[in-house]
Amino acid sequence: MADTAATAGAGGSGTRSGSKQSTNPADNYHLARRRTLQVVVSSLLTEAGFESAEKASVETLTEMLQSYISEIGRSAKSYCEHTARTQPTLSDIVVTLVEMGFNVDTLPAYAKRSQRMVITAPPVTNQPVTPKALTAGQNRPHPPHIPSHFPEFPDPHTYIKTPRETEHERGRGRERETQNRKQAPGSEPSAQGLTRGSNSWTARS
Repeated sequence: MADTAATAGAGGSGTRSGSKQSTNPADNYHLARRRTLQVVVSSLLTEAGFESAEKASVETLTEMLQSYISEIGRSAKSYCEHTARTQPTLSDIVVTLVEMGFNVDTLPAYAKRSQRMVITAPPVTNQPVTPKALTAGQNRPHPPHIPSHFPEFPDPHTYIKTPRETEHERGRGRERETQNRKQAPGSEPSAQGLTRGSNSWTARS
């Protein structure tokens, strides 16, 4: 019975788009975890006494399980951040389960059930990093007054301002330079004549 149900789960598409293998590392990462959830669903169906299951049924149950686990993670993260922490603890998970209406007192007995099936854990892999389309400069480190667990500064190209002079501004600058060059030679004789005139007026007086 276990083989039949597990085959139904493993033969699922893994995603709603079908069973086509993706070459994107991020898609492959999520697809591997999705297939692990399908194996878990198939094992639970076998424990419940099912000998087979339709592909659509396994996919629907997998989606429900994934949504339930994701909601636990989001709620636990919210409780963690509400108490000014960065890492969720067991108490955050317990409070989340209680808020979702789950009886946590039944967990120990369920974990020790005799008919449970042991599933091999998926290989530990790091989530692929999305390549950045544009990189300019180096990221700024946090100043001393900012805790290290805060998010990093964005890429410098998102906030660095490059001065840009328009053609009109460049033309005005050239005009000012030309006027200054024209006025500079004539300004010296005028000043000298003014000085000589003031000196002769002082001598006559």
